[in-house]
Amino acid sequence: MQKWGPGCHFFGYGLDTDIDELENILEQEQSKYPSRPPALALFTEFPSNPLLRSADLPRLRALADKYNFPIIIDETIGNFVNVSVLPYADIIVSSMSKIFSGSANVTGGRLVFVEFSSDITINLLYHSLIFNPAGRHYKQLKTCLTSLYEDVYFDEDIICMELNSRDLEKRTSVIDVNAEAVCNFLRSHSIAGGMSSSVIKDIFYPKWITRDKYDHCRVKQRKRGTGEEGRDGGFGGLFSITFTTAAASTAFFDTLSCYKGPSLGTNFTLACPYTLLAHYSELEWAAKYGVEETLVRISVGMEDKEALLRCMEVTLKAAQATSTSL
Repeated sequence: MQKWGPGCHFFGYGLDTDIDELENILEQEQSKYPSRPPALALFTEFPSNPLLRSADLPRLRALADKYNFPIIIDETIGNFVNVSVLPYADIIVSSMSKIFSGSANVTGGRLVFVEFSSDITINLLYHSLIFNPAGRHYKQLKTCLTSLYEDVYFDEDIICMELNSRDLEKRTSVIDVNAEAVCNFLRSHSIAGGMSSSVIKDIFYPKWITRDKYDHCRVKQRKRGTGEEGRDGGFGGLFSITFTTAAASTAFFDTLSCYKGPSLGTNFTLACPYTLLAHYSELEWAAKYGVEETLVRISVGMEDKEALLRCMEVTLKAAQATSTSL
């Protein structure tokens, strides 16, 4: 959008201070150009990647209603088993190739174009797209999609995706429990968790990052369809770790006995040196938003919980050993 589109404002911290700045910009734009909307659309993740921050969605919704622009929320990381964001969204998008499928053996195979105006168009590859039928932009969005939509989904992809998704709730529950256990262990051995001598600085995970914002949208006591009460939505399977030194980060990542790769939401644990992969040519830019060069991002899978904890214990020892060798 910044390089090839009409331009945009990027709020990279994902905190209330960003919304304060957004509100000021909207007020200024409205006063300068009263005959046109101050914004065409607002995009946000819930929670964000890779710092797992959750925006104040009720406040954003109030601004969108006041200034008449749509909100598009990507809930891939939270996923609709854990969080409910529809009341605050005009459009929800979610990657079908992540936890919805889990097996990492099908892409989703769909490309959708949604045009809000002559200035802004959304291209969605491998994503689902849901319009909020109660939203003020629903009729306009549905009309646009109806005129532009082309079904190019490969039949065998549909079959594979549907089969993979049948146990989504069960898989999400296992992954949520595993991730929380791993994060509890690692945070208890971090500086943020009170261990001043640790090589781990912090664990970015919705349980501790903007918790109040995340809790506001957490699913509460779902019914499983059997008449029994379900659990509250969990915190998801994704988290990130920051370290005191590059050596500790390298040792931690290299010692991890799991698959290494850039995706997330897989049924198996997957780790990546996120910043080096996503922002190698703009490391300073990423760092100013708290995305450090040595950050490691982990997507927890469905392995045995105790096996995962043993893996993390070995990995932590390898990272901690770098502090004694300096």
